[in-house]
Amino acid sequence: MKIPEINFPNNDKNFIHDPYPYLSDLREASPLHIDTNSNLTLIPRFDDVKHVQTSKLFSSSDPKDIMMSDKEGSDKDNYEYFWRTEEFSLLNLEGQLHGDLRGLVAKAFLNRQVQELRPFMEKKSKELLNTLNKDRFDLLKDYAQPYSISVIGELLGVPEDQYDNFLYWSNCIVKMYDLNVSSDDALEAEQAAKEFYYYISNLIDEKKLQPKNDMISRLSQVTENNQKLTKDQIICTVILLLNAGHEATVNTIGNSIVALNRNNIKTKNLNQKFDVKDIIEELIRWDSPLQFFQRWVLEDTELAGYKLEKNSKIAILLGSANRDRKVYNSPEKINFERKNLNHTSFGGGVHFCLGAHLARLELEVSFGNLFQHEIDLLDDPERTGAFGIRGFKKILVRI
Repeated sequence: MKIPEINFPNNDKNFIHDPYPYLSDLREASPLHIDTNSNLTLIPRFDDVKHVQTSKLFSSSDPKDIMMSDKEGSDKDNYEYFWRTEEFSLLNLEGQLHGDLRGLVAKAFLNRQVQELRPFMEKKSKELLNTLNKDRFDLLKDYAQPYSISVIGELLGVPEDQYDNFLYWSNCIVKMYDLNVSSDDALEAEQAAKEFYYYISNLIDEKKLQPKNDMISRLSQVTENNQKLTKDQIICTVILLLNAGHEATVNTIGNSIVALNRNNIKTKNLNQKFDVKDIIEELIRWDSPLQFFQRWVLEDTELAGYKLEKNSKIAILLGSANRDRKVYNSPEKINFERKNLNHTSFGGGVHFCLGAHLARLELEVSFGNLFQHEIDLLDDPERTGAFGIRGFKKILVRI
């Protein structure tokens, strides 16, 4: 049986504004689709996405081929430092190396150590909200971005005067993860990756000489079965924490406040009416900050009755899976009393997001403070234009 072909509209402005009607039609039409632009096999249904996330027949290795082939500006020789920051990313490794590296990182990233950041998060969140022009401010630039980058900086042990650089580096590098990457964006990301690489390399050297209670120090010291992390492995872990921890949190805050407004749900005291943990999971499900993830097929196999060939590439559509009506009752509605809060946005299996506990705590603290106010949109915010990492350019609000 031949997989149906489509022209996936990931560059269409109307689709970017609201992709979910199209994705609903995609789920109804077929469990698999081939995008003729990227040559990716797209997987939109929840059960199939979960299967790919947990099966050993699908791999996230080799990041060079997964992210850059079939894209404008795909000459890998031009992106040495981007690949250096990706080579040992937990998102892209498999097997023994992945298990060993994840085990070492997990020892330096315990829930207890994350919970110790709660007082800092509370203080930073309140400080930002107290200093805003409450009649008109950009929820992203004036609150979510400085809040999130400060938390990541405090976790890692990065000096505060470097936060703006970290924000810039992250914003440049994450553009490499979308379905289409322009040559200009790729070159800008490469330069940002180079600057980031050398800065973190020097910071690791400093932490080894004078370790402190921060994650880079712990990553530099942690051991397991006489194994230690190499400098490049630490650098790759730090960029993953920066990109995943910062970008996802900022976009979840933004997506959530816009979603609540557009669905006429009052923000003030919302966390007193419903469990804030349920609010977080439902809002992530409803508009996932990460919309797709790519995988390689390791062996000839079948999925949903279709054959997938070894070495072919697939993309699991997380946002689509989170709206699958075979799994969720009235998935297009926001329901904080939903019994099924399971979603695909934090991954699954051996690649379940290692920083999920950090993201959830950041959002719990942030929402706890934001929901002390009625937050109103002042205009209709514009999307960034990217499909993969779903967010807004700016969100003008008042409280």
